[in-house]
Amino acid sequence: MLGVTPLKNFASLIRDKFIHDAIAGAIHGVFVGSYRAEANLEMAQSSKNCFWQLGLVRVGGFSFGISLAMTNTVFAQSAIAPDNLLGNESSQVIQNYQGNPTEAIAGGATRGNNLFHSFLEFNISEGRSAVFLSPSANLQNILVRVTGNNRSEILGRLATAGSNANLFLINPNGIFFGANATLNVGGSFVASTANSINFADGSVFSATAPQTKPLLTISTPIGLQFDQPGKDINQFGALEVPTGKTLALVGGNINLSGNGTLVDTRRTLQSLSGQIAVGGILGSGTVGINLDSNTQALSFPSNVTPANISLNNLAVVLADGLGSGYIQLQGKQIKISDGSIIQAETTGSENGRGISVQAEQLILQDGSQIKAATTPGSTGAGGSLTIKATDFVQVSGTIPQGKPFNGFPSGLFTQTFGDGVAGPLTIETGKLIVEGGANIATSARRGRGNGGTLKVTADLIDVKGASFLDFPSGLFTQTLDVGNAGSLIIDTKQLITRGGGVVTSGTNVNSRGNGGNLTVRASELIELSGTTPVDKDPSGLFARSRGSGEAGSLFVTTDRLIVQDRARATVEALGSGNAGQLAVNAREVRLDRQSKIVAETVSGNGGDLILQVQNLLLLRNNSQISTTAGTTGGGGNGGNITVNTSNGFIVGVPEENSDITANAFTGSGGKVQINAFGIFGIEQLSREDLVRLLNTNDPTKLNPQLLLSNDITAISQTNPNLSGIVNIDTPGIDPNKGLVNLPTQPVKLTLDQTCRVIAGNNQSSFTVTGRGGIPSSPTETLNSDAVLADWIAVDRVADTATGATVSQNYPKSAPAKIVEATGWAITPKGEVILTANTANVTPYSSWQKQTNCIH
Repeated sequence: MLGVTPLKNFASLIRDKFIHDAIAGAIHGVFVGSYRAEANLEMAQSSKNCFWQLGLVRVGGFSFGISLAMTNTVFAQSAIAPDNLLGNESSQVIQNYQGNPTEAIAGGATRGNNLFHSFLEFNISEGRSAVFLSPSANLQNILVRVTGNNRSEILGRLATAGSNANLFLINPNGIFFGANATLNVGGSFVASTANSINFADGSVFSATAPQTKPLLTISTPIGLQFDQPGKDINQFGALEVPTGKTLALVGGNINLSGNGTLVDTRRTLQSLSGQIAVGGILGSGTVGINLDSNTQALSFPSNVTPANISLNNLAVVLADGLGSGYIQLQGKQIKISDGSIIQAETTGSENGRGISVQAEQLILQDGSQIKAATTPGSTGAGGSLTIKATDFVQVSGTIPQGKPFNGFPSGLFTQTFGDGVAGPLTIETGKLIVEGGANIATSARRGRGNGGTLKVTADLIDVKGASFLDFPSGLFTQTLDVGNAGSLIIDTKQLITRGGGVVTSGTNVNSRGNGGNLTVRASELIELSGTTPVDKDPSGLFARSRGSGEAGSLFVTTDRLIVQDRARATVEALGSGNAGQLAVNAREVRLDRQSKIVAETVSGNGGDLILQVQNLLLLRNNSQISTTAGTTGGGGNGGNITVNTSNGFIVGVPEENSDITANAFTGSGGKVQINAFGIFGIEQLSREDLVRLLNTNDPTKLNPQLLLSNDITAISQTNPNLSGIVNIDTPGIDPNKGLVNLPTQPVKLTLDQTCRVIAGNNQSSFTVTGRGGIPSSPTETLNSDAVLADWIAVDRVADTATGATVSQNYPKSAPAKIVEATGWAITPKGEVILTANTANVTPYSSWQKQTNCIH
């Protein structure tokens, strides 16, 4: 009876084929239905000292009682086992190569510049290495397959020697890289759970359908064939390939995990100036592979089901270097959390290449970032960042409080710290959510380089909230130095910013560059509302300058623009620069509760503001439209305001202090041109009117915001001779003249004798109401301005033909009093009607409503 057998001795026994087959069969019989070799391996890896009692094992006619104290180190040490499927060219394992804790792998089948290896098991224990020896320095590819039933455990160092060959490792059962796993290969490295490697000449090197005498090839590997859903790849180590080479992981679900520390020497995946490709696949298909590509090393079929990819615990994926490298991620849901980083940073004079992410869902949280950038002193352009996510992109939060670098935002970035331009940032998705202080930005941060272009295409864009430090969530193109900010372009159905969320193209406080243009096209709705929780910074759309540079312009096209609860749409200049142009084209614009559309400046010239509104411009509750210059007593001329709503209305609710201003403090007032079908509740005031109403000539107090009325002004607060111009063009309506009461009885009724009253029938008559109505005679032509009137009863009158008296039954009560129109309503057909403010009036869409009419 055999008692406790050390695992090393036991493992050396099972390397003998007879003993291996016998014990393996016996162990298989013991564990069928309850344990599997895969499960055993999982348990061994999950515990340093996992004590197993296997019971009785029969080998031949002998019974063995085996108790194994297993550790992950010694288990994997002996688990490189050739499968002998290459015949005389089978792989050879040399233990403790050159006196080191290394398994050297020789032999294999050579075909041209390709070397093939085939194993039943392939594992490397912690503290040990496996090195593939090259028979020739000209070798290009070492191709390794695992034909057994267990996944590969790479817990130590995987290396090649004697050439700069690329190394392929395929195991359809899964691949696990432990926390101390490393690479030392001369060329590119591809790890995959594919079933086979496909070659350009049609040959296949299969791990699941191996041939005793495979038809090996000298051709180039071009694809990874999946005949079933790919098994997982878990990478906890630090894998790196030489400069300019490709590092690729292709399998089912792929998990990349850091060790929770941000150390310069710790990289989860790294290829300097090379390519990194991570792809997940959950169905049959062939993933194309091109190790010589300078961009996407992997190509996925369009009809294959993708798998999930996750990065967590401060995982770091880098492709920095001269010209930077290129990073490709492709899967179903790609989730990046716990401050993990994906970065391609370019140095020197070569242009960067960038990063591509393609998914159905992309999630970044807890301060995680994807970034393509240039380094200080570089002159090359930064690489691009392209995001394509079918369902949604969610970028949320910051590194939490209590952790290093807390407050750093989650985000998608292209940046330049040198003299080259930052790369473009492009997002295509169904829904984009930016929240909790997260950022999506392209920036010129240092040097003379300009910022890149940010373009977002989505059905819905929701930018909301702020970080715990009260920094807003947002989309940004910006400059912090002498370079100019790039353009920001949005195409969507609905854009919502709330709770402090912003969409901004601008400059920083100390920057000398100019702000970029912001263009928003939202086919259904733009809604801007609220402020940040602490500092009360407004939500909204901003093309503004905080430094000496010029502010960019803001162009908005939408069906409905709603600005409320202190939110803003602005092209203001808060430094010494001038404001840009703000143009809005919408069916309806509503401002409510201290909201603003402004092109104001502190000391520069105010911007021009153009509103093209089809139906309604509504101002409520201290809202403003302004191009005022010198808001803090500085210079600059007021900008111009043009409002075109020739078929619509401009409405301000009385005594709510909503204003349209094109003022200047010391400079000239601007020009206000308003074309509207009707204007209600707002009136023009001159500088003299302000002096009279405010009872002061103090320039600092000549502000229409100090009046409760709704006002239109274009004045110079300091110099009466520099007042601007206000032109209001309404067809037949002059709001400055007020309204005239109509008489209670507009015209005396008369009876046309053409239609005589027939005797015995007192209801037949024609009446003339005047001011339109029916013709004075039924034989006359009906005029275009006539209206139909109902039949009425009349008093008895004499019949000129018979002399009989005919009754005229006039109503005995006094006629209804005609009152002034004090309200308006829009019918479902879009028609505007004037109404009296009576209880029986139910406006379709009106400021008469007591409930909030902002939708």
